[in-house]
Amino acid sequence: MNENHKRCLLAALCHVDNLLGEAGHVLAVAGAASPFAQYMPDASPVQRRVIDDYIGGVRAVLGRVLTDLDLPRPAPACGTLWAAQARITSAQIAVAEITAKKLLGYGSLSDADIKAIDDIAAELNAALARLMSYLVQGSDADLAARLQELEQTRDEVPLLRELERIVTAHGLVALRGTLRMLLDRLEHDRFEIGVFGRTSCGKSSLLNRLLGALILPVGVTPVTAVPTRVQFGEVSRATIEFAQRPPLVVALARLAEFSTEQQNPANGKHVTRVVVEVPAARLREGVTWVDTPGLGSLAGSGAAETTAYLPRCDLGLVLIDAGSALTQEDLVLVQMLLRSGAQAMVLVSKVDLLRPEDRRRFVDYVSEQFALQLGVAPPLYPVSVVGTDASLCDEWFEQALQPLLERHREQAAISLKRKIGLLRDAVAGTLEARLKRPLPETVSPSEQIVESAIIALRKAEALCAAAEHAADDLVDELPRLREALIDAAAIEVVAVWQSKRTAPNLATEKCGAAVKRTISMHTAKVLHVLEVLRRQLEETLRQGRQALAVSDIGAEPLPKASGAPLLNTMSAIWQMNPRPANLLWMLPAPLLLYIARTQLQGRWRSSLEEYLNEYSQRLRQWLRKAIAELKESFRAHAAPVMTQLEARTSARGDGNSAAMQADLNRLRECEPAANAT
Repeated sequence: MNENHKRCLLAALCHVDNLLGEAGHVLAVAGAASPFAQYMPDASPVQRRVIDDYIGGVRAVLGRVLTDLDLPRPAPACGTLWAAQARITSAQIAVAEITAKKLLGYGSLSDADIKAIDDIAAELNAALARLMSYLVQGSDADLAARLQELEQTRDEVPLLRELERIVTAHGLVALRGTLRMLLDRLEHDRFEIGVFGRTSCGKSSLLNRLLGALILPVGVTPVTAVPTRVQFGEVSRATIEFAQRPPLVVALARLAEFSTEQQNPANGKHVTRVVVEVPAARLREGVTWVDTPGLGSLAGSGAAETTAYLPRCDLGLVLIDAGSALTQEDLVLVQMLLRSGAQAMVLVSKVDLLRPEDRRRFVDYVSEQFALQLGVAPPLYPVSVVGTDASLCDEWFEQALQPLLERHREQAAISLKRKIGLLRDAVAGTLEARLKRPLPETVSPSEQIVESAIIALRKAEALCAAAEHAADDLVDELPRLREALIDAAAIEVVAVWQSKRTAPNLATEKCGAAVKRTISMHTAKVLHVLEVLRRQLEETLRQGRQALAVSDIGAEPLPKASGAPLLNTMSAIWQMNPRPANLLWMLPAPLLLYIARTQLQGRWRSSLEEYLNEYSQRLRQWLRKAIAELKESFRAHAAPVMTQLEARTSARGDGNSAAMQADLNRLRECEPAANAT
């Protein structure tokens, strides 16, 4: 038998196997609840199993032939998860082609038609996005393994294991995201404190003082190239993780080779993570400290690493050097911490450089600036690591930080137990609905109320899409505000000229105030769109809970949009200082306005245009993140409600009723653990 014979045989056998696969697919999809069914499900379950066995027998023959003739077995082209992702991506592309904007090419549409089509696209996109998110996570086998690892350490794990089994056994896929989120929180048992600040503000020195040893490298020039995690360990050592090679465990004396800008410039060694373990008493409480790269340093990649770390931080300590001035970057950093859901605390470092009477004035000034610029005043403490003033550092830790850590862990544990209890209630409620049994001690809502709640929850995605488009349009309008800003600034300039006040840069300051006022009013419109959306989504959740006869008391509110990009108008107006000629103030107001506007156009137009474009980009990035966080929070709250509502509308007895009842009884036995505080 020559190679041509073998290729022909191999092609024929491969074709037979493909046809067998198609036959099995026909039997499988015939029973699927598809609105576009191609086949009638006329095969009984027993027949399908028998046919599957026959197909398996034919494939066994194919395999034996390949072995006997020594024919090569083609390798799989890809994994099933990847193949499924590719098909879901194609489905998302198909949905993008049925938006109202695309369909307008086939003829005009009424406003009602446009809204209906966009609502359909939004709901399909959301459903496909949830499916894709699940596929990207990979196999769920890790859930059981992760739970087993935690079995001996946490009281909540037995209930979570039971919930994971029931959710899987009864196909409650909408609740898997909630289950995974709770497991992530359960595993994150440490309290992470990120230490932030500008270059050489004393971050590493502060950590060394708290740890009681010179562990982290310190210096005048930028030293930290990547975030360095410090946690408790029986032996002092550092574990260095890289992007393209195995981790390396080194002595602490070699830490500078990987974590400093001098010996690892721009992170040229591709270090992804540095974990330092030391037997320090203050780390025994499950606290991890993270020394981040200095912001504003020459190590631009380090600043990017710091920004990327923010969402993982539980408490951010922002150090402000008492020997320098408060900067816009300091304000932005605190704002970013609060925006990411972390707590923030400001430390005025190196106060040993100031006289005692100057310290309070500087601290008060910093506190006032935070309150004025951000509308919040985070806790603020003076610290030092030099001489007798080093006692301020110990005093701050013992009196301010340690009690906070203890309260945080306690509150987090209570919150976690309550969330697990809510998931238990959602699973139990779904099983009860499927068993056609009313919820205990509740009034069964009418079918019309349930249907209305389901429709409202499904349309929530369309609300999000509409709000995102409206907010996007407002952001697009920002660069077009240039002429309006010049007009507003010109009015302020004329007022200064007519007042004959000669204070230096007074006109510039007034222009900056006018710019800030006008842009703030426009940004407020964006915030209003997001707030209206948040209220609509909360009302949708409320409607769903009412349909289930569940109280809203204790329900967590959806997150409010906060932390919009700060307005630093000085970067836009620094070149502009309109000055009138002698006796110019005597001219009529309209002529003065024309002169002022002409000066502003000449000196300011280019920088203002650049500023508006840059700010609109920052605002759009913030908008994307704010809407994504709002949608994620809504979906997490809506999934249990939707699952129970849909179970009510399709509740029917089946062959699995006995198993459902048994699982429901088990959950009822677990109720005291779920509600523990």
